[in-house]
Parts: sequence; structure tokens; C-alpha cells
Amino acid sequence: MPPIKKLPNGENNGKKEKGGGLRTFMLVLLAVLLGGGLTFGALRYTGVLSGKPAQATPVEQSMDTLDLGSKVLNLADAGPSHFLRVDVVLAYPSGDKALADELKAKQPQVTEAMLTVLRGMTSQQVLPVKNQDSIKQQILQAVNAQLIHGKVAGLYFTDFLVQ
Repeated sequence: MPPIKKLPNGENNGKKEKGGGLRTFMLVLLAVLLGGGLTFGALRYTGVLSGKPAQATPVEQSMDTLDLGSKVLNLADAGPSHFLRVDVVLAYPSGDKALADELKAKQPQVTEAMLTVLRGMTSQQVLPVKNQDSIKQQILQAVNAQLIHGKVAGLYFTDFLVQ
């Protein structure tokens, strides 16, 4: 095809110039790539694309409690005797009538299970605050071993004093 000649007044004999469509295509492509890059960067910056799966908000289950009262006991130290005063509250799912009745009926056995775990510990084992989660888990295992109609879900120390 012969090259398009322009007339002196700027017209081109009714023929279109080549390259106008290519230029438009390149500008649109550049705008799409730039917009996509900015969108990706914004999503990455806000943490949407951090690669970590979204965590569902846990539904809080209502809990009933059973206060085991204040207990004073000797710890298993070899040297001078140390005492522990502890108030323990057990938490179990609300609405579990069978478990609530069982806990009330077996409160002496549940209390004894808790005391047995604590009496076997030394002051060095119970004093560091970082050990309290481990102590709670041991008590929960001992208490739940006494139960048939359900499990205690939580345990809280409302008073914890070593002397």
C-alpha cells in the first residue's frame, strides 16, 4: 500500500492514518496495568492479600460457674513448709442440666481431685505465673476424669497466694 500523502491544508484525501488505533490500544493497556498494580498494592498493604486465611470470629458460648470456695493446703516442698491459699471457680456450658447436677452431686470428689493435683506440687512449681496455665490444665484433666455427663470447659483462680 502506498504511503498516505498529506495535502497542503492538512487533509489526507479521506484516508485514515495508521498507528492511531495502536496508540489508543497501548494507552488503554497501560491504564489497565497501572490500575491493576495500584489495586494489588493497596490490597497487599491493607492485609487482604497477606496470605493468611481469614479467621472466623468465635461465637462465645454462655457459661455457668461453680465456686469451689477457698482452700488452704500444704505444698510438697522438702524443706520448710509452704502453704497455698487458692479460690477456684469452674466454668461449664450453660443449659447442660445433667452436667450441672453432676457437678453439684460430685463437688466433694471434684474438690479432692483439684487438691490432689495442687498438693503434689512444690512452691517452685506454682510460684511462676507462666506455670498457671499448665496447672489449670492438670486440674481440668483431674476434674473431668471424675465426670460422666460432660466436661468442665474452664477454670479460674480468683485467689492464689503462696506463703
